[in-house]
Amino acid sequence: MPSPAIVYEHPCDGPDPYYPVPRPENAALYARYRALAEQTARVHFVGRLATYRYYNMDQVVAQALTTYARITGTKAESNGRGKAARLAPATSGA
Repeated sequence: MPSPAIVYEHPCDGPDPYYPVPRPENAALYARYRALAEQTARVHFVGRLATYRYYNMDQVVAQALTTYARITGTKAESNGRGKAARLAPATSGA
């Protein structure tokens, strides 16, 4: 029986949040990391800090489910609003 996932986020150390800061040097650093990751098997970037972009948490969860589905060959099902809501086994007709 599937069970829900509960995620808590505490992206800070003291009063300053750990959110990506959109600066050219951060974009350049991300491009270097991404290029390295593309050459390295089984490395996938998901989420705010991993992609140097701000996302709402529903977007991060959808991104994680979609990435997982791509890696495992399963299918991420939509919740009807264009966002991945859960994973289903991939079918041969899909």
